[in-house]
Amino acid sequence: MNLSESVGQTGSSEKVIRLVRPSVVVLCGAAACGKSTFAARHFRPTQIISSDRCRALVCDDEQDQRFQAQAFALLDFLVEQRLGVNRLCVVDSTALTQGSRQSLLELARRHRVPCVVFLFETPLAVCIARDAGRERSVGQPVVERQYQMFEQAKSSIAQEGFNQIVELRGAELDQVRIEIVFRPAPRVAAGPPRPEGRRFAPRPGQPAQPGPPRPSQEPSRSSGQTGTGKSSAESSGSAQSGDAPGPPCEKKP
Repeated sequence: MNLSESVGQTGSSEKVIRLVRPSVVVLCGAAACGKSTFAARHFRPTQIISSDRCRALVCDDEQDQRFQAQAFALLDFLVEQRLGVNRLCVVDSTALTQGSRQSLLELARRHRVPCVVFLFETPLAVCIARDAGRERSVGQPVVERQYQMFEQAKSSIAQEGFNQIVELRGAELDQVRIEIVFRPAPRVAAGPPRPEGRRFAPRPGQPAQPGPPRPSQEPSRSSGQTGTGKSSAESSGSAQSGDAPGPPCEKKP
């Protein structure tokens, strides 16, 4: 789906953006450019996967940058789980590095769904003023650095493989209408089947539960025995000890 098919203008200067569910929507822009406000206005809270929220879930502080790896591992996990059940994933992060965008592109390709990027073209002065008025400001140097990274990223995003690129400028943010079309994705091939025995390893300190009893290998003392100490069945050449049937297989419900 190209840009001309997905974005249109109505007679009232409204900008209509058509998205597919399931898909991955990447919000890209510097701090205080309006990503979170835009997401909250147009998408359900459950559809928004925020890197700040993931960081808070990991370490109780959404601004603690020491746990970036864990926070984005959680973000990727949530995206993958939602795509597996045909849900829309709106990723609210700066997405300023090619590596962070590539990770989301790979998740979308793995699940055979579109990946869309929204570029927030908010002027630097507006971003700085908004950040200064926040209770938890990141500071002007951080905003300026992120804005420079955003300008550099725009030159490469067109070649990264996104199915749709939507540019949003300041005035347009209040004139956007999102339309979502449900189009189930083809099922991803399942992994190798799990063994029929114990499916989970015991937790540390928890003893392993015994499996089904095995047939005894000792000769029966109640049966007649020959002078060599073997049972009459063994002495006649029978291989019953090797062919003894095990416990019946457990049928799955």
